[in-house]
Amino acid sequence: MQLYTLSEDQQALKAAARKFATEVLTAAAARTEAAGEDFPAGLLLEMGNLGFLGLDVPAEYGGQGLDTLSCAAILEELAGGWFSSTIYAMNLATGPLLAAGSTAQKMRYLPGICQGRMVPAFALTEAAGGSDAASITTRASRDGADYVLNGQKIFITNAHRADILIVFARSGTGEPRGKGISIFLVEKGTKGLMIGQRFKTLAHTANPIWEVIFDDCRIPRENLIGAEGEGFAYIQRDFAKIRAAYGSRCVGVSQAAIDYALQYAVERKQFQQPIASFQGIRFKVAELITKIEAARQLSYRAAVLTDMGDADAAVAASMAKIFASAVAVEVTSEALQIMGGHGFICDHPLERYYREAKLFQIGDGTSEVLKLLVSRFANRRASERQPARLG
Repeated sequence: MQLYTLSEDQQALKAAARKFATEVLTAAAARTEAAGEDFPAGLLLEMGNLGFLGLDVPAEYGGQGLDTLSCAAILEELAGGWFSSTIYAMNLATGPLLAAGSTAQKMRYLPGICQGRMVPAFALTEAAGGSDAASITTRASRDGADYVLNGQKIFITNAHRADILIVFARSGTGEPRGKGISIFLVEKGTKGLMIGQRFKTLAHTANPIWEVIFDDCRIPRENLIGAEGEGFAYIQRDFAKIRAAYGSRCVGVSQAAIDYALQYAVERKQFQQPIASFQGIRFKVAELITKIEAARQLSYRAAVLTDMGDADAAVAASMAKIFASAVAVEVTSEALQIMGGHGFICDHPLERYYREAKLFQIGDGTSEVLKLLVSRFANRRASERQPARLG
């Protein structure tokens, strides 16, 4: 596999993100989680001022206009400081607007999101439609010049503080699977929009997840994003880019965990020598950093293929997320083990990394669903009598 190295400009962006993560995000994570508070609004504004929001949003709409590889490099470093910050840096909710939004819709919402003044929420998941997104039942019915939404969403990140929700709803009947789903903009305070229960989670508590209810929620027709009934196609394109960069987020947490544990290991002495000198620790670290580098290269390659518009970019992104998320779960567990009892206490960030990592195999596409996508690619290549590999 070709090594996907970064240019000098990309390395500079990565270094700036690392500095911000080290000097600001790590401490903010500890304070905020200890207090049980939301991701700080002031920190969000600071990220906007420093150019760490709207990484993939074109400059004309207030973003940074970066390619996916540059986004991945920055997200890797931000995640190492505080993974929760990365959902704002490259937000899933902006994808439909970028893919199909009108100029007026983009100008109304994207600048505020990129400045940190507005918080968006991505409202897709339902009790009967999570991984099977095509099975959503929330409905959007036309009524004159309006649409009326009825239904329920669950696990919606930051719904309680969202200024704008990107809502997926079924607007047609009798269409083939994946058709008849549309995307709508629903602003905070809209009549019929209600925020239900908060779901308590293992980690990522600064960005809590909520139930969202639509009860005869009326919105104007101009709040439709793109063409009616084509929402599922838009989200499939957006997920490819998000997953391509998601692998790098996993890498960031993995790298931060092993670096922290390794620093402890070279300083911690037992039996009159640093524990980093023990073969059991040395071999473990060697295996872990090898896997981290492999995950990094898979993720960088997925980012490059995404920007190239490669036909199999989504497969590469799925491979990267499957592997990088598994590596993150393993690395955070082993890094905590290296630190022993010190890793288990909340004075160190290892326990947070450990808790955070499990979501990586669930959110934005479970590992099981992504394996189905990769296996389809493998079967297709076999039917074409071609090797089951990319490129």
